[in-house]
Amino acid sequence: MTTNQTARVLELLKRFNNGEKVCIETLLHDEIWEGKSDKTVRRDLDVIKEYFPESFELVRGEKGCYKAVTKESFENFLKPDLLSLLVQTFNLAQKSNMFENLDIEPSDRRILESKIKDVSKCYEFKNKPFESKPDDLVVFKKLESAIKLQRYIIIEYPIAQTMQRLEVKPYKIVFMHENFYLACEIDNQEFEFSFYRISKIKNTEDTKKTYQKNYEIEDFIKFMQTPFSRYQRGFRSHLIDVIVEVDANKAYYFKSKQYLKSQQILETKNTGHLIIKYQVTQLIEIEELIKRWVPHVRVIEPMELKQKIENELREYLK
Repeated sequence: MTTNQTARVLELLKRFNNGEKVCIETLLHDEIWEGKSDKTVRRDLDVIKEYFPESFELVRGEKGCYKAVTKESFENFLKPDLLSLLVQTFNLAQKSNMFENLDIEPSDRRILESKIKDVSKCYEFKNKPFESKPDDLVVFKKLESAIKLQRYIIIEYPIAQTMQRLEVKPYKIVFMHENFYLACEIDNQEFEFSFYRISKIKNTEDTKKTYQKNYEIEDFIKFMQTPFSRYQRGFRSHLIDVIVEVDANKAYYFKSKQYLKSQQILETKNTGHLIIKYQVTQLIEIEELIKRWVPHVRVIEPMELKQKIENELREYLK
């Protein structure tokens, strides 16, 4: 956005937040939109709609007039989780030198920096450090382009201490466990999906070859819960049910937070103990979580996982 458009969008946000009705014909007589066309006003509204799709709606029976769905919806935009994401994204951009390369007006950048700094005075976010390097922006841009155009891309990536050239079909850039990964389909007889840490990609090379997406792989990427998720054809039919029992004195934590997306509380016993089910693609996905809560979490099934953790604990206590 230009500086002028930023000012206009902020004015619209203020009016929506104040519960005012916004009419395009009326706005054209305001000083801030003087000399502008109704297309300009619609573009300003589209900016808000892009980031907050459900934020306002057309007033029935009044052509070109809009109102906020509820005043409270605007007041709740900056919830803690969104606030955390904004601050983390800003910090990542600064650490990887991406912020300096953003196509943004200097005045807008100063406004953004000022707002984030004000927020940081009130909040402290504790996270593992992001992995980044100065040329990250170039890699991200190339990957974004290949994903949008559905084109194969060649990446240079270290495997077993050897740099290899890999031709992949890029599907998504995934942010997981404080790192960015490239989720890809692979033309390989042994495996069809792979997950590459972007900070380790040495170089990329564009190609003109295009591909059609596998919708099951897209579904798998949405389902993924950890970097250890393993894809195989018909993956949903191969999911493993893991049932655990959580002590009553730790039940609160599992009720208030989903440690994996598939977490489902099956039963709350009279004692306060919880019976919880997870679905994973392989057992390694949940081992860390269980070990972190031992002895307050016990595996009920599968027996293979229960025995593995018990054997590791015995070995550790020798």
